[in-house]
Amino acid sequence: MTRLSSLIVCLALPFFLQGCLTQSQSSAQPTYKIGTGSRIDVLDGREQFHKNRIPRGWTLSGIDMDDIFDPHKKVRHIMQTRKDGQQGLHIQNMEREFILARYTNTRLLVTPYLSWYWNVSEHTGQRHPVRLLIGFYGADAQSTPLSQNQFIWDSEKLPPFDRLLAIGFDDLALKRANLYTMGNIKYYVQRGGIEQTNQWYFEAADLSLIYQRAWPDDASANVFVTFVGFWADNAPGIGGITFSKVQLSR
Repeated sequence: MTRLSSLIVCLALPFFLQGCLTQSQSSAQPTYKIGTGSRIDVLDGREQFHKNRIPRGWTLSGIDMDDIFDPHKKVRHIMQTRKDGQQGLHIQNMEREFILARYTNTRLLVTPYLSWYWNVSEHTGQRHPVRLLIGFYGADAQSTPLSQNQFIWDSEKLPPFDRLLAIGFDDLALKRANLYTMGNIKYYVQRGGIEQTNQWYFEAADLSLIYQRAWPDDASANVFVTFVGFWADNAPGIGGITFSKVQLSR
């Protein structure tokens, strides 16, 4: 069972997400309806994340904003930075796991390609503790149809999902393109090897093909991508990844 299991179990109550792990901030939020399209810019890299002020369309789950944006912490766990001339968002793991995600509202087969840049730090252990995390919805026979009201941004909870895919960096380059089961999550190795850390790489993954491998009995034509974000595991060891220009497209 993965360390994310406690977070997922809590989120997987009726409709898989009803208000269980939320940050302690004001519930008053501006109305922001998630758009659709064949190209979605998930993360540019210049977004600013601060306590009680995260960009519209984003949500933080699993940890209090007071904890993650504590000004007394020596290490910042969500911050804008510049590495080798490229602007990006740095995600650093900590003693508690968390998910930072952007609402999306698009069919998997309309925007099957996920592309991004990342600069991965060295880490101990088999898998880097920071990963991309994609939420899908619609293929499970028990999943009720979504209404457009469920795609109105709420910064205090994740949107609906019934499948989760993590994309990460492993200790060995030979593991690339391997797919593993981690509790309720499918984990896909995009890249690996200490020799490929601390430098920028452009990546692209066909989510529709990975989805078919992960859940071969699902009808992928019915699947929506409901969020794209980052999962910082509280695994032993410390690690961070800087992400930039994350995009869904066809």
